[in-house]
Amino acid sequence: MEILKGQRTPITKFLPNTNQAFQIELSITGIPVDFSCFGLNADGKLLRDEYMTFFNQPKMPCGGISLSFANNSATFLCDLNKLPAAVESLSFTAAIDGSQTMNQMQAGYLRFLSNSFEVARFNFSGADFNNEKALMLGDIYRKNGEWRFNAFGQGFNGGLSALLEHFGGEVLEETPQTQPEKPKLSLSKITLEKSGDKISLEKPKQGGYGRIVCNLNWTNEKTKKGFFSKSCGIDLDLACLYELSDGTKLVVQALGNQFGKYETPPYIYLAGDDRTGANTAGEFIYINGDHLKEIKRICVFAFIYEGSPNWQQANAIVTVSVPNHPVIEVKLDASSSNLRMGAIAMIENDNGELKVTKLNKYFQGHKELDKHYRWGLSWTHGSK
Repeated sequence: MEILKGQRTPITKFLPNTNQAFQIELSITGIPVDFSCFGLNADGKLLRDEYMTFFNQPKMPCGGISLSFANNSATFLCDLNKLPAAVESLSFTAAIDGSQTMNQMQAGYLRFLSNSFEVARFNFSGADFNNEKALMLGDIYRKNGEWRFNAFGQGFNGGLSALLEHFGGEVLEETPQTQPEKPKLSLSKITLEKSGDKISLEKPKQGGYGRIVCNLNWTNEKTKKGFFSKSCGIDLDLACLYELSDGTKLVVQALGNQFGKYETPPYIYLAGDDRTGANTAGEFIYINGDHLKEIKRICVFAFIYEGSPNWQQANAIVTVSVPNHPVIEVKLDASSSNLRMGAIAMIENDNGELKVTKLNKYFQGHKELDKHYRWGLSWTHGSK
């Protein structure tokens, strides 16, 4: 079904069963953009900061919306039944982080997918806009007990921070003079481009770093019809080696059910094991940054447990999110590699400061990874 700009329609016209989860995919080519979804109340304002879904916060706390990325597109997994009653609408947006404007895009679309099959699409292009830095593309909203879609397609002056302020959210200043009374959203993003690139995050003046989130996201290659091809399915696992300040060394991974612990040593916990890449939230490792002094170093890695060792096909991205700091993005961008294990990033306690270094090195397995980074563990075959 083709949806035209300004058209309002019940989503049951193309999604008969709204009790089932579906996907909204957004894509813009020709310019770099960031896609977001805002969960709004009856006044059109952000319900709470946690209800903005974007690169630095890929999932709403209710689980109703979660986000994944691949190349020039972003996919939002939508489960409307999980949204709280106070969320009256969902606004899907795009914003430019740079000097370009929306009229420089080549083409774009917002499309609805059911079981990865397209059921409706709203197309647009640069000719539809002027010098705006952001777009309000479409809204899903409640009316008379049903969910409807509005193909808004409206340009917006200002970028992502202006959108957030428009919806009533608060933006974290890059160099705040005082500690904010409540956490604010950081809309900044730092990409570590090359192996060896590193960044240090300033130690908080009070307390610790809080909950540090490492997220692995990837997408399996799709067929021309939009379905995932089982023949190229990949089970990509997030894991880490850790060394504590007392010399303790071990691994956190799904293999062997070594999930770790958050509140007690090693203060590292692996949540979830996505075997298909279809879970748009991906896999998570949580690091208790309030106990950084008890952690010496963490080597974050991913390995292909099942499927062909093709990292290009996986489109794997890891983000490291630290409260009140820009999100750090690291891509596993090997041009060609038949090796199953990829070392992603080293997270270190550098005299009380958190340091993240991009590794981007590939190995046949755990033993080779261990030897290269001098962990000194003994390895046996395991399964999950």
